[in-house]
Amino acid sequence: MPSPSYPQNFFRYFLLALLAVCLGGATLFGGLGAGRTAMLHFFQGSDSAPALSGGVSTPQFGPPPHIFPIACTEVDFTDAIDLVRNAVVSITMEAEVGISRGVPRFVEGSGSGFIFYIDDTYAYIATNNHVVENASRITISLDDETNITAHLVGAKPETDLAVLSVPLLSLHESGKPFTAAALGCSNSLRMGDSVVAIGNALGEGKRTTQGIVSALNLLIRVPNPATGEHLPLNVFQTDAAVNRGNSGGPLINAQGEVVGIITAKFMGIGVEGMGYVLPIDNVRDMLNYLRETGTGIMPFMGIGHDTIDENLRVQFNLPSVGQWITRVTPYTPAYEAGLQLGDLIVRFNGITITNFYDLRDALIASRIGETVTLGIYRNNEFLEVPITLGAPR
Repeated sequence: MPSPSYPQNFFRYFLLALLAVCLGGATLFGGLGAGRTAMLHFFQGSDSAPALSGGVSTPQFGPPPHIFPIACTEVDFTDAIDLVRNAVVSITMEAEVGISRGVPRFVEGSGSGFIFYIDDTYAYIATNNHVVENASRITISLDDETNITAHLVGAKPETDLAVLSVPLLSLHESGKPFTAAALGCSNSLRMGDSVVAIGNALGEGKRTTQGIVSALNLLIRVPNPATGEHLPLNVFQTDAAVNRGNSGGPLINAQGEVVGIITAKFMGIGVEGMGYVLPIDNVRDMLNYLRETGTGIMPFMGIGHDTIDENLRVQFNLPSVGQWITRVTPYTPAYEAGLQLGDLIVRFNGITITNFYDLRDALIASRIGETVTLGIYRNNEFLEVPITLGAPR
């Protein structure tokens, strides 16, 4: 039998292959050793590893790690949305912007609102003032298809609030279900609470988006389309998606209660999830006041005032911060109540007053003719002074 023949340089290739196997084995066991050390460090939190026993060692990883399941805390808003959806309306408005060749020119806008009160004749709808400001025609829709004429009852530009009315007969004739939304409590909100925004997003009809309360007790300034001035508003922030057309719509909690009115969002490149909401506890009284009187005139005291902050309090050895009365106009409610120059207002019907906006918001939430109690410091003595609020002259 002929002897087998091998390729030339066979032994050279054989030796190279043997060397590769040896190096590969060393790399494998080195890798296992390094991997063992890393695994021990990750799971056991130790930089040291016990020595391997025996001549030929195999990795020993010790006890398995503890696994902690992640609990799902997402809130189911299905029932909450069902409770309030028939109170939410889409709003369309037309405003005259000029005349071209003798023909009036109109622009159309959209927004949202919600029914907050129903009496024997009308349903009353809360929305933003900027949604209906200067409107010559306003319609609402419950189903995004059937339009019903609405009337502006009253507005309060300073707080970006407006109230519309719709005859109950018109709502019944539409054949669509409707209800009044339940108003909740915004004062009990905490950062992280789950909320849902409902509204006429982009004018496309009712849409819902979910998020959380991102921040509380914020002061923002928004432009007033009518005057170009910037209005200061007390709001809270949510990361629920807010788009054009959501303005005036409700933000609800998991119980289906309205905790705020969507009013603005921060827009810019790279900005997401910064929507701003009027707290319902701040505007509840004004909504009812507009509904009952049709006017948003702020009650009047007849004083000039300025803020005493912490620095001035220390400098002048005052007992508190608040609003320092700088002027009392004769024959006004403040004059009749006996308020004096230099009095320091620190309470308004139990509400703490520290700055201009605290006092302004407390007045907005009050009514002309209402008697309120001011807490003041006079010569370092605390007094409670009743005052009957009047109408501006």
